[in-house]
Amino acid sequence: MRPMSDYTGDDSLHLPSLRIEGFRGIDSLTINRFGRVTLLAGRNGTGKTTVLDAVRIFADRGRLSALTAVLDRSEEYAGRVDEEKDIRDIPDFGALFHGRQAKKGTSFTIGLAGDPHTQVVVEVSSTDDMPEEWMSRLGKPAISAQVLRIAFGHFEEFLPVLDGDLDVGRAPWRRRPIRDDDGRPKALRAEVLGPGLLNYLDLDQRWGEIALTEQEPVALRALNLAANHRIDGVAVVSGDTRYRSRRVLVKLEDGERVPLRSLGDGAVRLFGVAVALAGAAGGLLLIDEAENGIHRSLQHEYWRLVLRAAADNDVQVIATTHGWDCIRGFASAASENHDVEGVVVRLERENGGLRAVEYSEEELQTATGQGIEIR
Repeated sequence: MRPMSDYTGDDSLHLPSLRIEGFRGIDSLTINRFGRVTLLAGRNGTGKTTVLDAVRIFADRGRLSALTAVLDRSEEYAGRVDEEKDIRDIPDFGALFHGRQAKKGTSFTIGLAGDPHTQVVVEVSSTDDMPEEWMSRLGKPAISAQVLRIAFGHFEEFLPVLDGDLDVGRAPWRRRPIRDDDGRPKALRAEVLGPGLLNYLDLDQRWGEIALTEQEPVALRALNLAANHRIDGVAVVSGDTRYRSRRVLVKLEDGERVPLRSLGDGAVRLFGVAVALAGAAGGLLLIDEAENGIHRSLQHEYWRLVLRAAADNDVQVIATTHGWDCIRGFASAASENHDVEGVVVRLERENGGLRAVEYSEEELQTATGQGIEIR
């Protein structure tokens, strides 16, 4: 079974390939090929979730909101003293860089492999190096301070979020609002599903986007994969008291209404994936630990649904797993959908670095047929 090193990628995808340098635990990594649906495999701690974080930042073109979302996910904060002398947690932006060092000149880049014009660049810079335009926009500080320089294509911005030696609230800036979308290239739509289950608030919001649309039957099919009784409908209802929030109910074939969560974690996970696929139409869907909550006997049907919905909605899906049952179910489903390309990428540590090995559907079938584990 050989890696597909001679493949150049599908240019119709938002992300036909990926190059990451200096980002978090990844010093350097190139993934030469992505499919319509790509499954990132590898042992725990190899960097699969970090790749999803990188894709999220790339899709958002380096927006501050994406950087802070990545740090929030891993609860990486730094204590700073505010103007009342209270310690306040703020995002630890130094944790975004390889080696967790936020020194001047340190940077990370994320973009398509072999195409520097597509790179998001995030660099530790100084107020001394800011262009005059940004000096007038932010106001020149009384003393030199570190800033984040974020660039994509011809766009460039500077953010005063690294003044770690200064008291928060007393930084020598003339505080002016910074518009997150001021002149920046348009972001790609990207939905993110973590390893846990969606809460009712998220389910309510996502269901509201697809209810009574052509996407609703897809979500119902996903629910019926995991349910012991046929499900005919879904509704979001208000709580019966002010202490109870809105809930998601499902209607069984006998007319009984029951809470979605009463059907088990598998039903909630499948429903969450289905509504996220609909919400990500024309963009990206990132799923961490894709097999969570879903019984191994459902993996084949689960991936059939994902592959079909990804093609129908023009969604590129990138998911992670460390489970062999998940890979095997993905391989068998991908082999049945000849018009939807599924790719598995195994991440592995080698000589202190990280490398990616890409496998096609045919190679996956060979591996799973012979019982060769590639997780």
